[in-house]
Amino acid sequence: MANLDEVKMVWKMADAVCFDVDSTVIQEEGIDELAKFCGKGDQVESLTKQAMQGNMTFQQSLTVRLNIIKPNLNQIKEFILTHPPKLTSGIK
Repeated sequence: MANLDEVKMVWKMADAVCFDVDSTVIQEEGIDELAKFCGKGDQVESLTKQAMQGNMTFQQSLTVRLNIIKPNLNQIKEFILTHPPKLTSGIK
């Protein structure tokens, strides 16, 4: 396990930081919604449940799910335009 100084160094050197806000800040599980939009909802939803139960790492789960969906840039843009995120009550 990294000590505090190592953690601070990683944060200072990071080019970007990503937070998983699905089902917390936003109401939906974004990758499941994208999968439904692309016609792969059932396959991906079961993998999401497995990942949330700790049966695989987040990275493994994300890789497998994206390989099932295989969204192209136009699909992602259309999905975002037609399915804006719904903020959880109390989030501004």
